[in-house]
Formats: sequence, C-alpha cells, structure tokens
Amino acid sequence: MREFVFTVTYKQGADDLMDVFISNPDLYARTLSCYATPRTMWRVDEVSGPEAALAEYDTAVAGLSRCSNLRGMGGCEIDWQHEVLEERPGRRVIYSKQSEDGGCRSIPYLVAHYLSDGVLFRAEQQRDEYVWRILAADSAAMSDVYDEIDRHLRDGLSLSFDRVERAPGWTGHSTPAPTDLPAEQRTALRLAVEYGYYEQPRQHSLQDIAEAEGIPTSTLQYRLNAAEGRLARRFLQTDRDGDRADPAPRMTGQSD
Repeated sequence: MREFVFTVTYKQGADDLMDVFISNPDLYARTLSCYATPRTMWRVDEVSGPEAALAEYDTAVAGLSRCSNLRGMGGCEIDWQHEVLEERPGRRVIYSKQSEDGGCRSIPYLVAHYLSDGVLFRAEQQRDEYVWRILAADSAAMSDVYDEIDRHLRDGLSLSFDRVERAPGWTGHSTPAPTDLPAEQRTALRLAVEYGYYEQPRQHSLQDIAEAEGIPTSTLQYRLNAAEGRLARRFLQTDRDGDRADPAPRMTGQSD
C-alpha cells in the first residue's frame, strides 16, 4: 500500500470557507469519517481552533447551506447540507452531505469513479491548503484523477500531487492530531516553528518571539512547555499501547 497526496492551495477570495482558514492560521479541520460515490459524499469533520475563528467558521458554514450557486474545486455545482453534531469551546463536529452535478468533480468523487472500492481517505484543511491523503494499492493509477482535476481546476486554486513510498499515520501509532491540543498551545507551537525556534542553530529565542507577537515571555514559555509535554506523553503512550490507539479516519469509495 502507498499514500497518495493531493494538495489544493487556495488564493484569498477564491472560496468563502477556505478564506476563514486563511485568515485564521490556528483553525484546523480533519475528517473523522467519510464515504463517497462518484456523485455524493457523506462525511463527519472535526474542527478546532480559537473561539473567534470558530465563530467565523460557523457563520461561513451556515452561509453554505443557504447558497444556491456553490462550486466544487472542479467547477461543478454543489448541493450541500450539514448538521452540527457537537459544539463546545474550541471544537465543532460537523456532519455534511454533498452532491456534485455533471462536469468535472472534486477529488473524492473522481477517485471513487476511477478506483472504485479499496481506498481510504483522510482530508485536512488549514491555512490555504486542502489536503487529501489517499491510501491505495501501489499499482493504483492516480494520473487520470490528477489530469482531470488539473484541467478543470477553478480560478484561484492550484494543485500539487505526491506519492509517498510508505504510508505514515495510518496504523494508529502516529503523533497526536492538532485537535488534541488546546488552541493557545497549538498557537505557541506554530509560532515556535515559524520563527525557527526548533532549527539548528536556533533562529529566534522565545523572548524574540514573544516580543514580536506581543505575548508575555512567561506565557509563551508556559504554553509551549505544556504543548511539548502533552505531545511527548501522547507519543510515548501510543508507542507503548499502539494496539489500543484510535484507527486512522476512514473513507471508502464506491463506483456507480
């Protein structure tokens, strides 16, 4: 088995919902469950982030249900319905049903069409990227999917594709997802990475980062230490108890 990765990058203004992710770097969404045929997709997504970002997300999602002219990444018209299954501070769980009309469809529909059964999917949204990770047989032919999407991609979107020799993250032994961390700890980690705190040699100190972002150094240090400790404990736990770790989110494909 091999992982195939499609990454769709959105320009600001190309998509109302992705604009919310672009404007809120700490907002993150991932599929918990997903099922697709060549025409319809049913999915459950977990969305996490600061409350202000989630409020923007809630507004955008509500607007999608009222919009009569939604377009998929391939330009097809979309019929979209949703229901909020869980709402609590820092987290939303959203069920949605989405159908695309004739024309060039989006990635999950095309994979269901060309490969039929036997594939698993995961999807993530953060910043300007919408990433689809596909677990399929080594011999799976993804070129038709890529070519069709690339030919019909909407304005303001770009597509990249990668084949990963191994399939990391599908065994339940992977590191925690971003949703496992509180929003302020996730922000501290993101800033540390962006400012090169973990680089060798270190590009910026915590004091540099705190001053640049207007955060007390002690607060940033506390949040970063808490995040690192949480990740380390989770990593060791999944390493010891891998057999009990949650399985990777699943998506199955079915052709008509």
